[in-house]
Amino acid sequence: MKSPKKTYLTWQNIQDDCETLANNLQSEQFTCIIGVANGGMIPATLLAKKLKVNKLLSANLKSYQEDKPRDGAHTTDDIVKVISFPGWEELKDEKVLVVDDLADTGLTLRKIKQISIDWEKENQGRYWTYATLYFKPNSQFLPKNIVRVFDKNEWIVFPWEH
Repeated sequence: MKSPKKTYLTWQNIQDDCETLANNLQSEQFTCIIGVANGGMIPATLLAKKLKVNKLLSANLKSYQEDKPRDGAHTTDDIVKVISFPGWEELKDEKVLVVDDLADTGLTLRKIKQISIDWEKENQGRYWTYATLYFKPNSQFLPKNIVRVFDKNEWIVFPWEH
């Protein structure tokens, strides 16, 4: 079996792509950013600075396969479990941007969307927006904002991973 093509991203790629994403989101006037740990925290932090959003929170979700934490590549058979998530009081009256580095399978963002549905019902007129730097076409969740699309079989290596 042919091994997937690896694409090594640099810190400069991340900064440039965060700049592009910030420019696309500038008019939205978010009041809170939730970064998806671990990979989404770096873009979330950069976006918070660029968009001048003072409230930066984290959501920690973990993919499991048969009740064991997933160590390698994620699959659409994974079960996503919430490890930690901001409290609803912290999110009251906020316009929330959820940020992750990559929508690969889309399972993590889909899980967060399921969590947010009740919040959105209670806070009419407020909504959550989802953004990722990168997207793969096999993802089960399409963020509203993305910067680049990669081939579904491409292995993305982030600068914080090597």
